[in-house]
Amino acid sequence: MSGKIRNAVNARQIKAARALLDWSQEDLASTSGLSIATIRKIESGGISPRDKTMGSIVTALEDIGAEFFGTSGVRLRDNDTVTIEGEGCFLRFLDEVYHALRKNGGEMLHLYADYKRADEQEYQSLSRMRRDNIRMRFLIEEGDTFIPFPLEEVRWIPTKYFRSNLQIIYGDYVATCLFSDTSLSRVAKILIVRNALHAEAMKNSFNFMWDNCRKPSITTAKEVYT
Repeated sequence: MSGKIRNAVNARQIKAARALLDWSQEDLASTSGLSIATIRKIESGGISPRDKTMGSIVTALEDIGAEFFGTSGVRLRDNDTVTIEGEGCFLRFLDEVYHALRKNGGEMLHLYADYKRADEQEYQSLSRMRRDNIRMRFLIEEGDTFIPFPLEEVRWIPTKYFRSNLQIIYGDYVATCLFSDTSLSRVAKILIVRNALHAEAMKNSFNFMWDNCRKPSITTAKEVYT
């Protein structure tokens, strides 16, 4: 969405987008990085948000599937492929997973995982999911002992089969994390595909590897997030 259209989004569209996504004001505040008080004031017409503030709100809603059009329109995207990119895209993606699974719980499968690159905000986001009954399992490279999660949730993939290409499977979704350079230091873009058959096939592949891979016995991580 262009900056001009972002500025044209109004309070009624924001409230309508939340309703379509089944989001509370707290959900929007958490995902956009704003306070609940700010969201309430904007939606009530009490303040006119700055461009940067409105941009944060619109980005949060668009990442999860809302689409704004015209001067008053909002709808859910019909397409089954969504891209989240730019600074902080992985943290925004974790918010998307949280909102997708939080009501009924569920499992988040991490294939080709390497969380040495994660920062504290990302670890805290994963911990929030655990507190809301979202289960997790991780397939990491054999010999990798930096495991900031309970060992029973982790299995080692033999190095010859491991690729630095993090994929996350949850519900009917498969997300592929893409990096900006060969150093693989930070995620630059995440491609999310919603397709039940594809997700089921990926879950089956994950479970086959899980059943045939070794469980690590130690961790060198200073903190384990449970």
